[in-house]
Amino acid sequence: MDAEHLAKVTALMGQLLTAQDPYEVGVELWGCSGRAAGEVAPDMQLIWGALTDWVELKPEEGQQAKARVRRAAQEWLALDLANRAAIERYLDYWVHDVCGYGR
Repeated sequence: MDAEHLAKVTALMGQLLTAQDPYEVGVELWGCSGRAAGEVAPDMQLIWGALTDWVELKPEEGQQAKARVRRAAQEWLALDLANRAAIERYLDYWVHDVCGYGR
């Protein structure tokens, strides 16, 4: 796994929890994942693309979408990043069960 990307993602997740507008930080997460290499980057790009699209495209659901964005960050920050299986479970859950991408 790309340690530099994981460190950047984790720092942004921390910022997201306290950001006045989590959408902006979510867009940054999507962008940094799109430019990153490694196993985690493509799934992170899918997750943050879907979550930020929800905020942007369905403003009437903005509060619900932003709450989901913050939950994704909280769950990431609770992970043991040394545990590859935990990261894979997180990515699988968010990509497929929450964001709805097919398996």
